[in-house]
Amino acid sequence: MLFPVHRSPFRRVLLVFALLLSGSISAVRAAAPTPGQFDTTFVPALGTNDTVNVVIPQPDGKVIAAGRFTFANGVPRNRIARFNFDGSLDTGFDPGTGADGEITAAVLQSDGRIIVAGRFTSFSGLTHNSICRLNANGNVDQTFGLGNGINNAVLALALQTDGRIIVGGQFSQVDLTQRFNLARLNSDGSVDLSFNPGNGPNGDVNAIVIQPDGRILIGGTFIGYNGFARGGVARVLGNGALDPSFDSGVGTGGNVFALALQHNGQIVLGGRFVQYSGINRNFIARVFSDGSLDFGFNPTPNDWIQSLAVEPDDRILVGGFFTGINGFGRNSIARLNTNGSVDLTFDPGAGCVGSLTNDATQVRSIALQQFGRLLAGGVFTSYDNQLRDNIVRLFDGAPFFQNLSARAHVFTGERILIAGLIIGGTENKAVLIRGLGPTLASFGVPAPLANPTLSLYDHTGALIAANDDWKDTQQTQIQATGLAPPNNSEAAILVTLSPGPYTAFLQGKAMTTGIALAEVYDVDPNVNARPTNLSARAFVGTGSDVLIGGTIIGGNGASLQRVLVRALGPSLASAGIAAPLANPTLSLRDANGNVIANNDNWKDSQQADIAATGKAPSNDHESAILALLAPGNYTAIVTGKNGTTGVALIEFYSLP
Repeated sequence: MLFPVHRSPFRRVLLVFALLLSGSISAVRAAAPTPGQFDTTFVPALGTNDTVNVVIPQPDGKVIAAGRFTFANGVPRNRIARFNFDGSLDTGFDPGTGADGEITAAVLQSDGRIIVAGRFTSFSGLTHNSICRLNANGNVDQTFGLGNGINNAVLALALQTDGRIIVGGQFSQVDLTQRFNLARLNSDGSVDLSFNPGNGPNGDVNAIVIQPDGRILIGGTFIGYNGFARGGVARVLGNGALDPSFDSGVGTGGNVFALALQHNGQIVLGGRFVQYSGINRNFIARVFSDGSLDFGFNPTPNDWIQSLAVEPDDRILVGGFFTGINGFGRNSIARLNTNGSVDLTFDPGAGCVGSLTNDATQVRSIALQQFGRLLAGGVFTSYDNQLRDNIVRLFDGAPFFQNLSARAHVFTGERILIAGLIIGGTENKAVLIRGLGPTLASFGVPAPLANPTLSLYDHTGALIAANDDWKDTQQTQIQATGLAPPNNSEAAILVTLSPGPYTAFLQGKAMTTGIALAEVYDVDPNVNARPTNLSARAFVGTGSDVLIGGTIIGGNGASLQRVLVRALGPSLASAGIAAPLANPTLSLRDANGNVIANNDNWKDSQQADIAATGKAPSNDHESAILALLAPGNYTAIVTGKNGTTGVALIEFYSLP
């Protein structure tokens, strides 16, 4: 939710801050890849020799692919393989002889193990009827067992947060226990008897999505659930009973192949249907959380939808058999705006074309990978006229943090200015860290810090680099970035960091004090690594001595970044801070100083949405704002309620 914009009494201060940010970052801005553009850095030479049903990006940048194939990159791989970030085959993942039949579903556990399911009876020579778990190296995990297994095909899987597994498909027994097309397994693979759907769905379950509240959405070819009319989509409670608060009635009449959940709770359905509750809907529809149709969403693809994925800003990636949507040519893959119109900024060119088998060209799986990329798997031999057999990676134009700046009055002891960042990804990231003081005087900032110093530490507390005057070291390299500090007494460190957390201390030389600006710049935006969390800790006073955090979001102009901003105070006491700010307030502003949102206590607004991120502040008096932000400059002000003072922490998180 975005809030109304209001004029700000801090307008002049913020405009000065935004000017500092925008003037500096222009030197390192790189042209963002066009959304939908073919990613030439992912080269699965030869690809797969048959259908890819599932693509799963791992946190380390590797990619799991599963389906009907028997070769990957020319190497025998029966139905499952793993690719490195560059598309080469990961030979460290060896499934042996693999599955003796098609894999139709797979999920990745947080510990790196992979649950696979489908139409097989054995895996790597071991009896496993329709479901199996693999270790991270591809070996069969023999601690996961179902005895007699599942007596027919498994078509869908989903992981609960507690590690239990929802299984859907076309079956009537799970380890000799009666379960019609839907069941839940414990984390060891045994049947969870506490989940009892009764007669369950009376047709196949092709898709499963678990809501943040734990309720379970299922889609398929069924027209009823345990005796109640539910056409193609239903919602199930944690015990397996039908959720009566979601009533699709006759729904699609069946044939739902894909489900996706938007952040506002609306549900997107894709499949082979032409109506929802008697209203024309061709192959895609969106419903509210009660199952009623969203009449304002009505895209018109000309053929089936097989796969869906929701972007952080709720735009919808669709894959399937289609060659056009809403009259625009789109071969098997497209992106829709939240209102259902075709997102013309996402241009797949010629899209997916061709087939190595008798199957029609199609995209069967879409998944978002870190840092503005997406994966597609299915049946095709080229993407935008570039050879790619059944698996491809594209750019999606997702925005990203390009800069963090924090301005505060720098004192001594625990009241210096501390900037933190977390580098996520698989490659090393080049960043420039600056500490400005004297330059602020030219912008009318009172009492600037005369001689700032910087020191950078890793997560163990080990010193990586330190600098007093930026020309003392790395002068040539820093000048080459276009971001050299304007004053010789200011500090800068140019460093390449491996993924992980880092902390930079900005303080005055010889214990001097004054207002200073700490900045972290991403100067190498094209590698597979980015800052995913940016923070600053400082003393919050009154007047001009408040804590001001700034960020620049880079990326494609049409995209939006889902960002959580937090202001913490009371919880810092547990970290040994002697004088934390007792009740921080937070205000988020755009580049013109206009208010996007204000917050005092985080539960006052957006409580459910913030809690769903898993990053809610631990103290009710702390502040948080969840916002969708377009590329540009933003500032956030942390003050103490009723003029109180103390040490506070401001944080920016990029969210999926």
